[in-house]
Amino acid sequence: MRFVTPTFLSLLLFGCGNTENHTVSAKTAHPAKITQFYAVDKMIPKGLSGKLCYGVENAKKVELNPPSQDVWPSVSRCFEVAPTQKTTYTLTAYGEDGTKDVKTAEIKVGGEPPRIYDLRVSSLEVHPGDLVRVCFKTENAITVKGGPGKLAQGINCLNDNPKKTTTYKIIAYGSDRQEDTGTVTVKVR
Repeated sequence: MRFVTPTFLSLLLFGCGNTENHTVSAKTAHPAKITQFYAVDKMIPKGLSGKLCYGVENAKKVELNPPSQDVWPSVSRCFEVAPTQKTTYTLTAYGEDGTKDVKTAEIKVGGEPPRIYDLRVSSLEVHPGDLVRVCFKTENAITVKGGPGKLAQGINCLNDNPKKTTTYKIIAYGSDRQEDTGTVTVKVR
């Protein structure tokens, strides 16, 4: 039978190298990470607000530049911003270990959105072939389309002689591809 010597036991416990006490941190710090940072709408109409959303991991502090809202470490959070011109937002997350992560998101500000209002129809119920006139007003519209029927753009009216029940649709387009729609259905008896 063999006996284990104290020297062998010490080599077994501490290894062959330096026998100084080595401490290993039970908690290893992880770097700060921005998991998401984006604008919900990349372009918003002038005068309206948009949303920014972000999420971070292992962050002790979060900063937004230009500052428009208070931000804090969160796995997922959205908030409103109201830029008056094209703005690039920068989010910085700072970690416990001294690391930082930086991401950017841009929101463009476009023209006023188009609007259709005062949508009127000559009659909601007609005989087959009777004249139907659908008139409307618009704001901030660059182009207006409508149908079925013939659109008289100078007076913003759509004229048609339907043979069956018909739904008329007017679409107003704005300067930044925004649109507004209006519809009305006329019953043919």
